[in-house]
Amino acid sequence: MSLISRGLESEGIPSVLVSVMPALSSPARPPRQLIRRLNMGATVGRPGDVEQQRETLRRMIALLEGADSAGAVDRDEVKKA
Repeated sequence: MSLISRGLESEGIPSVLVSVMPALSSPARPPRQLIRRLNMGATVGRPGDVEQQRETLRRMIALLEGADSAGAVDRDEVKKA
């Protein structure tokens, strides 16, 4: 998906990659990447969790509108115990 995102960008189509596995997506250098601490298969949010899904979409739009340079990353905060 990182390579598809880069291809879209090369054609002038802005994109944001949502990833739950940054170790796999980051090496391909997607133009904009939102890293979520969610399960595979629920990349945008848990099924039925509309607020979590909206939060993902809000953050994706913020990256599209506000990224100053290629390689912009927004990642979920790690909660410390």
